[in-house]
Amino acid sequence: MLDELDYKILKLLEEDCTLTYKEVAEKVNRSLWTVRDRIELMKMNGIVRGCKAVLDYRKMGYMCKGILFFNIPAEYIERAIEFMKSQEVIKSIMIISGDRRFAVTIVGRDASEVRNYVLKNLTKFKIYNTELDCVLEEYV
Repeated sequence: MLDELDYKILKLLEEDCTLTYKEVAEKVNRSLWTVRDRIELMKMNGIVRGCKAVLDYRKMGYMCKGILFFNIPAEYIERAIEFMKSQEVIKSIMIISGDRRFAVTIVGRDASEVRNYVLKNLTKFKIYNTELDCVLEEYV
């Protein structure tokens, strides 16, 4: 069970996962070893699953970040997810509630590149009931 200290540590890591144990310890007014042990335990328990950089895809030349909502026949799900996990342009894969059960974030140089990627690479998995939306603004 998480306590108040754990939540304080998690909030700091969520804001900046590059903080060192020492920096986190100073911010929560605890020893480096207490913080290290807490973080390692949260990693072992799967609460902290990794640390990722927040990228500005536009500055990298990807002017379109698309979110594709879709359904997929059950017999294609496992193969499709494995394929999507291997794709550099796919940044997230989510199973969601609602009429469309999957949402995938895809980056491209423009909207037509994202659309063409979907048509060329994902239609082979018989996706249906699709909707492709472009992110206009994103706040982190």
